[in-house]
Amino acid sequence: MPSKNELQKGFRIGDWEVLPGQGILRCGDEEERPEPMVFEVLMALASRDGELVTRQELIDEIWDGRATSDEPINRCLSQLRGHLGDRERPYRYIETLTRRGYRLSQKVRLNEPDIADHNQVVRVDRVRNHGQLWILIGAIVVIVAIAAIIRGGSVANVEESSGDGEVRSIAVLPFDNLSGDENDQYIVSGFKEELVHTLHSIPGFAVKPGRVTYPDMEVPSIAQILGVDAVLFGAVQRDGDMLKINYNIASRVDGINLASGSITGRLIDLFGLHERLASMVRDDVLGESPQQLVSRSRPASYEAYDRYLRGTYALDHRFTQDNLEACIDLFEETIRLDPQFGPAYLLLATGYAVMPDYRDTPHEESYKLAIETVERGIAVDDSIRDAASAVFGYVYQKQKRWADAEEAYLRAISAQVVDSNAFNWYSRMLASVGRRDDALRQILLAQKMDPSSALINSRVGVVYAWLGDAKRAAEYFERSTQLGGGGANQLFASALLMLREGRLEEAKMMSRLATSGNGESSDWVDPVFAALSDPSRRDTAIAAIESAELSKHLDPRVNVVLRTMFGDIDGAMKMAKVLAQPDATFEFDMLFLPELLPLRQHPDFLDLTQKLGIQSYWQDNGCVWLDDSISCPD
Repeated sequence: MPSKNELQKGFRIGDWEVLPGQGILRCGDEEERPEPMVFEVLMALASRDGELVTRQELIDEIWDGRATSDEPINRCLSQLRGHLGDRERPYRYIETLTRRGYRLSQKVRLNEPDIADHNQVVRVDRVRNHGQLWILIGAIVVIVAIAAIIRGGSVANVEESSGDGEVRSIAVLPFDNLSGDENDQYIVSGFKEELVHTLHSIPGFAVKPGRVTYPDMEVPSIAQILGVDAVLFGAVQRDGDMLKINYNIASRVDGINLASGSITGRLIDLFGLHERLASMVRDDVLGESPQQLVSRSRPASYEAYDRYLRGTYALDHRFTQDNLEACIDLFEETIRLDPQFGPAYLLLATGYAVMPDYRDTPHEESYKLAIETVERGIAVDDSIRDAASAVFGYVYQKQKRWADAEEAYLRAISAQVVDSNAFNWYSRMLASVGRRDDALRQILLAQKMDPSSALINSRVGVVYAWLGDAKRAAEYFERSTQLGGGGANQLFASALLMLREGRLEEAKMMSRLATSGNGESSDWVDPVFAALSDPSRRDTAIAAIESAELSKHLDPRVNVVLRTMFGDIDGAMKMAKVLAQPDATFEFDMLFLPELLPLRQHPDFLDLTQKLGIQSYWQDNGCVWLDDSISCPD
């Protein structure tokens, strides 16, 4: 059966070409763009290549094992058959095996590997083309000003590249796993992540981590989307305890190959291979230098570093199965093997901090563990101090200590090496205290650093939606979806945009998707949308909201919005006060939505902001409440 890595490079079933990196099904000139969960069902079927996939396996893989009704699975399969033109029985593509599951009726045909197409990344001998090649590039006239916004990309991304042949910025795309063994994926991913982190330490040099491979795009187009001067492609092949790493660097000007390299070494020297790769790439793009690159603290042993890389991979994939619990175990094992390795403390603290967002765990206990862990890490490795500020900021934000959170975030985003997520978290904090314009500025900085992150593009779309810019919100939501995103927050925000435009049926569908994606009942959706069409059904809608509230099948933030829209302002305020309780860790950006103007005019609203600690933050920062919004000094 094909591996997930092979499938990600593209494949065919019957008349259809499947391009997972773009979320596209293509048949001749026809293109279909299924929703993310529908696409995941297709990928689950393709990974079995005609073998049975049970409903429980689909629940485990796509709904993270959460109990779900038949409706989401049936809906996804129905939509997938629709995209494939497979609605008539007998089905040509997807066969239903009664009471057992589903399977593909067509064989999966993998696309040919295209790593050699990227200017022969697999080369044994290292090549530098700094002489005549730089002269050639310098002679090329670069036509800028075509800066079309590609799926929500911004003009700022294009302007950022130098355009004069000099490489001042580079995008590092995911490395290919040439061995095809998914168990090696954490090693392959580690080369990209460590290379990005190490190159970040070069002053005046911008590094962007690509999240997808863009298999059907030319280098200039990829570079334009990511706003860089060059793109690095890489591949890792494991043979027993030996590793071979190949890379090539291509110019944004016309895709011409600037440099290629290859290193070989033993798996046990994994950290040393990461350092050698970073030094070679630095020399290729900036010229040889006797100066040592600033890399992470050196781990005491291969075993410790192996656990650290496994933990990093699990943390990056924390949305699926038990990866979050696994990453915590792996980082704890790393620290047991190497008590002086600071980065493990930092990521372990991150795992503890985000645990309540994904699991039903005690908030304060998790946050206490996060702070204690990061403080232990700083004590043994002071180099993580600035980066650790993001963890402090996240915990303080969840505890509604807004001023402390902001102080910590400002340290984090001013560090020498900055993770785009620090800007993302800071943006969320600013939105929660009503500073929506400032929140937009910070999330756009995150998007500029990491333009191919589905999560960050989704958050940009959410902020634009809250600000009422439907066009830009839709652009960033589309881009997030193409990158594999589309979580509940994005779906609910999309539903709200559609409601504003009177597109009730589409909004209802989005609301169903959001609730089913969270493993919640969608029983409230039909009564609510019936009342939106016919105000005389308001009481029935309120009753459905109350029922969903009691069964905990309705996000409290959505509850507040719906009650306000139906004119139940007292009920909305009552629910908002639940969010203000000390053990509640919701984000409060929805309080400042245009739709919640009646709630902000409620006599208890300022008392609510006082309980949330928001009003104290406003006073400390010279902010003034004007009518229904906040005004803060620059």
